[in-house]
Amino acid sequence: MLENEYTDYEHMEFISLAKRKIVCYNYFNYKRCIMAKEPTLSPTEFLAKKYFDIGEKAFTGDGCPVDFGKAAANFAQSAKLGYVPAIYSLGVCYLRGFGVKPDPKRAYELVKQAADEGSLDAQFTLGHFYFDGSGVVEQDYEKAVEIFTMSAEQGHPGGMNDLGFCYQRGLGVERDDEKAFEYFSAAAEADFPAALNNVGDCYSFGRGVERDPKAAFSYYSRAAHLGYATAMNNIGMCYLNGNGVAVDYKLAVEWFKRAADLGNAVAVANLGFCYETGRGVDSDIKEAVRLYTISADAECPSGQYNLAKCYRDGAGVAENRERAFSLYRRSAEHGFAMAYVDLALCYSQGVGVAPDPELAAKYKALAEESGYRVPDLSAEEKPKKTTTAKKPSSKKNK
Repeated sequence: MLENEYTDYEHMEFISLAKRKIVCYNYFNYKRCIMAKEPTLSPTEFLAKKYFDIGEKAFTGDGCPVDFGKAAANFAQSAKLGYVPAIYSLGVCYLRGFGVKPDPKRAYELVKQAADEGSLDAQFTLGHFYFDGSGVVEQDYEKAVEIFTMSAEQGHPGGMNDLGFCYQRGLGVERDDEKAFEYFSAAAEADFPAALNNVGDCYSFGRGVERDPKAAFSYYSRAAHLGYATAMNNIGMCYLNGNGVAVDYKLAVEWFKRAADLGNAVAVANLGFCYETGRGVDSDIKEAVRLYTISADAECPSGQYNLAKCYRDGAGVAENRERAFSLYRRSAEHGFAMAYVDLALCYSQGVGVAPDPELAAKYKALAEESGYRVPDLSAEEKPKKTTTAKKPSSKKNK
């Protein structure tokens, strides 16, 4: 099973941040684009900005080694002097544990303070506190949409992108694929990587716009060259399936490796599939299992699903039906529709779990609602190999 990243597994750019370079791009570079030219600074403002600049250089490794502790300390000094970008950046440090112990409550207080002072980045981030329901505030999609809208109306590409996501999924607003495409496109004009990728998804799946695989590939390429791992994975999918470009398994593997090197768990699973099936690389089931395991441990549903198949069939690993069932269930909890099919079979035939006709019927219904056909549940079980789906389910999937 292969997976494009058009899923809830990794939805908005903000919560999928794992690599420092992407963090730096989102949290700092947009301020340079959005903030108006600063007026003449007072001595206090000048000192505050100096502290902030030192912190930013330490955070990004601009001309010096990366030092999150130094970055957080300088942001704190600048924040004490009331410098809004530093207040926000210190909030990010507390949110993600950069140079300080993670403290979501303190992060929320700082981000909200900066947002109230007019920081567009802070407003964008504040929206995510409500979108995610991080425990500091209750999950409130309508409140998140309100904040994303405010951010988008002031030209913040992250706000535009995430507002588009809300319209696409009907979260806090009535679902509207065309409006989602409009917001994604507006953010893409600012070269916001997640938005470029999302426009590519719209063209790839024909959501809010006529399907155009070549346009999808073009947008994925723009995002990938900005270092966005999700788009790198999607380029690999394009080369693997011949969407918008000629099939080229070796290039598919190359792009999956690039994304995997950036920690993208979906690409790790897709790379495992290439090793399992010998596409673009020599077939190596043990390497496939190793990659599926890494992906599954990162809570990637396609990695969990493919690893479950290996345990079920004893492919590259000792057969273990109970382990297979556990992995199917974890994959299904992420909304991975193909796992519904196998869970229905497991509960029907007692594979790795005690038979349960009611649960078998439940997962059969979920699978069919997602467009998948479940074999006759009364049929004798037959071992199955890991399968490939050119387009995964886009159900529950920023």
